[in-house]
Amino acid sequence: MIEVIHRGQKFKETMEAFQQKRADFVVQKIRSFDAETLYVFLKWIRSSGHKLDRITGMAV
Repeated sequence: MIEVIHRGQKFKETMEAFQQKRADFVVQKIRSFDAETLYVFLKWIRSSGHKLDRITGMAV
């Protein structure tokens, strides 16, 4: 991933836009998972102590 360093006047807005693009990229990758990979991913999330903020829908 490309690193972004920005300390200008719109630092906060730039970082928020970057984080949104990063999240969109991750979502695209997760949506391409097959059922088995998605199951393993969700199992890993739960076992690591992390939580998903929300799941808006899932179809397998």
